[in-house]
Amino acid sequence: MSKVKINKTRHILKAITWNLLAIITTFVVLSYLPQFFGLKPLDKSSVGWLVILDRVLKLLFYYFHERAWFTSNLGVIKPPKD
Repeated sequence: MSKVKINKTRHILKAITWNLLAIITTFVVLSYLPQFFGLKPLDKSSVGWLVILDRVLKLLFYYFHERAWFTSNLGVIKPPKD
């Protein structure tokens, strides 16, 4: 039985589309949710900077989270030595 191979471009495109969805979601939430709760709406410039800050921080947190998991042996099944 052969394993399916996935092109690395697919992973890159998946990451880009996921980040675009996250950016749009954060923008919509910051633009319209405060008004829903009766709060003063944020100006679009503030929303834009908050979206950028959000993505940069999440990218950094994700990187360090991945590095921590990479160093962990939890759930890793090593093949038997011959």
